[in-house]
Amino acid sequence: MKRGAVAIVAAAAVLAGACRRAPAAAARPPAAIPKGDVLWLTDPAARADPTLEAELARLGAVALFLPAGALGPGLDPEPPPPRPFEHVPVVLVLRAGEALATALTDSDGPDAGALAASAAPALGRAISGGAFGRVAGVHLDFPFAPRAAGRYAALVLALKGGLPPGTFLSISLRALPSAEEDRKKVAPLLEAADALVAFVFGQGPHVDPIATDALRRPWWAAYDTRAFGEILARSGESRGSVSGRFLEPMSGNGRFEFENDLSVNDASVSAFTFTARAPVRLGELELSAGDRVAFRLPAVSEMLFQLGSNLAGKRHALGRAMIFDGATEAERVFGLAALEDVLLGRALAPELGASVRPAGRNAVAVDLVNRSHQASIVSRVDNWVEVDVAPAHPAEVQLGGFDRYEVYDRAGRPVTPGRASSVRLYETLVAPLETVAPARIVVRGTLPPGCCRYRFHAVSDAGPEVAPDWSVPPSPPTPEPSRPAARKRRG
Repeated sequence: MKRGAVAIVAAAAVLAGACRRAPAAAARPPAAIPKGDVLWLTDPAARADPTLEAELARLGAVALFLPAGALGPGLDPEPPPPRPFEHVPVVLVLRAGEALATALTDSDGPDAGALAASAAPALGRAISGGAFGRVAGVHLDFPFAPRAAGRYAALVLALKGGLPPGTFLSISLRALPSAEEDRKKVAPLLEAADALVAFVFGQGPHVDPIATDALRRPWWAAYDTRAFGEILARSGESRGSVSGRFLEPMSGNGRFEFENDLSVNDASVSAFTFTARAPVRLGELELSAGDRVAFRLPAVSEMLFQLGSNLAGKRHALGRAMIFDGATEAERVFGLAALEDVLLGRALAPELGASVRPAGRNAVAVDLVNRSHQASIVSRVDNWVEVDVAPAHPAEVQLGGFDRYEVYDRAGRPVTPGRASSVRLYETLVAPLETVAPARIVVRGTLPPGCCRYRFHAVSDAGPEVAPDWSVPPSPPTPEPSRPAARKRRG
């Protein structure tokens, strides 16, 4: 492992030397690159969130990366946000259109100057029109191969030449070449960009922070918090992908069977699958019986460790780039408010509240709510509420919003309902600010006075465990002493 790390740093040093020897770009005013943490939202609909700018202020973000369209040929722009951003600079994120993506991963492709010229008018309007607010830069989130890096570098230089003075241009970096020949091909591209966004955590390829800093280019360390799901037909054929917003609806749907995927050997990723037991429709997503959705969810506990360690001693790092999907917080498992908890040192565990109340003569209702912005891990066994109904025995359990249940005797052993004294209700995922629809437990026998004591357990996606002791039901009220009957007077 040590020899491998040395090789990576040595390769990066060679690449950095090649960068310094690359021809300088045409003289232009130096770009004003914001230094600090930035936020990158990948869903265009997120720009309409009325609370977004206030959240950015609480997070201390120095810039907001927003999707602005696809490049080549010309610019296919995204609609502008409903209102310009007033207090935070915006960076317009461009993705590669199909033709350009092919050109940057193949040996042939369109002329970079022509592409830049065709996109310049629309890009200029997006920057200077004021619809986004103050635009500080343009970010190119393009795939590329070393053999096409020269063409990409020419495109970057051509686009930079048409940007307003002081506007920076950055590119995404998801891999560093290992062969010296490829490093030389990529060097002019890295030199042409004003800054890099290097993906160090999340689903997909990563770059090494030490090797990235050795390039001696300004860079942000990108942490991709998005969950990705791949749809697999019963035959195993891929049927496309789904976003993380489907994770919570699937975890609480009885038509899906949940299973951990132990084949993924990566501490930074939690992997699991949902298999449709029957045909199911969730919004625009339709699945047939037997279809599987294989999810990869970044492990928040590992991300938190890397947030504190990856930039230590890195001289050229600008800060961190936190990447989120979803139109609103409700569509994110780890959201902006959860990141705020991290940055401000707040508790990083679900704040669970449970209650058990009578629901008729021989039944109780069970509620569970998460009052925090922190989610639990996704698990069939770690998140539950247990209710003690002794001396009664459970006869029927209506799950409500819970996923499944088990019954136990007084010694904690799984038994049949007729011998059980407690019911444990499981929830696969306790989402941020989730309120679970109440379950109803019907019993045989007499419920205990002050019914009923309960306890709950959960493991936070950030690592901490929530496991308070049994609640103590309130004592029954003391009956008032009866007054002696008044004696009748004899007349």
